[in-house]
Amino acid sequence: MFPARAAVGLALLLAWPGGGESAAAGAPQGMVWIAPGPFQMGADASNGEVGTEVGVDSLPRHAVTLPGFWIDRTEVTNVAYREFVTATGREAPADPRFKEFFAWKDGDYPQGLANHPVVYVTWDDANDFCVWAGKRLPGEAEWEKAARGTDGRNYPWGDDYRAGNCNTQDANFAWTTPVGTLEGDVSPYGVMDMCGNVAEWVADWYAAYPGSDLQRNSFGEVLKVSRGGSWLMPGQPYGRVSNRTMASKPDKRHRSMGFRCARSAQEGGEP
Repeated sequence: MFPARAAVGLALLLAWPGGGESAAAGAPQGMVWIAPGPFQMGADASNGEVGTEVGVDSLPRHAVTLPGFWIDRTEVTNVAYREFVTATGREAPADPRFKEFFAWKDGDYPQGLANHPVVYVTWDDANDFCVWAGKRLPGEAEWEKAARGTDGRNYPWGDDYRAGNCNTQDANFAWTTPVGTLEGDVSPYGVMDMCGNVAEWVADWYAAYPGSDLQRNSFGEVLKVSRGGSWLMPGQPYGRVSNRTMASKPDKRHRSMGFRCARSAQEGGEP
């Protein structure tokens, strides 16, 4: 499925230098180093990022300083998740409402989807996979910094939306693509698929940002955040790196939701 674009994406993944000069030579396999320091997080109401509903919970734009960390270059795939299921006896990902829609059968993913991102995983599934792999879910701020870099851009590649750069609804794939397929959907650090493909669970509970006066009953330890656009959503506005895609109950499963993992730096902030 998608052979030509998949080949391009694979070549890009193999050629990418692993996060630039700041990355250590002994980088964890498949991970990118995000250097410590500040970045601009959240939406700016003055430049059209925020509509009447979408994006208001991303206000205001504010400076955040993070220690260095590692993040997976791509979303966790079906084949990687199968290793977890096999090793732990975890229930295979599925949604009982959609038994025939790309459902796993007999503990295995559908044929041809090995390198597609795993979907139908709950927050606990995602969190437990990362722990099993010696990692953790990224924080919301970590995810956003890895997606946008330090210059406050709106999309992983820059400020202007480019239809076809990422697997969102307007790309018309009508399903996930193999991870790293679309070479346009790459962040300044070389992290892939942060505009589209699947929305991704992150560690945080849903809460207002510092400096926001927004009040919602759903704020607090009720819902978990997911970030990034997906194949099911329009690229504008949902593919914006500042957008908080969904806030969902941790037991939610959806065909457009997956995840990637992160890892903290060693003591002292070194890779």
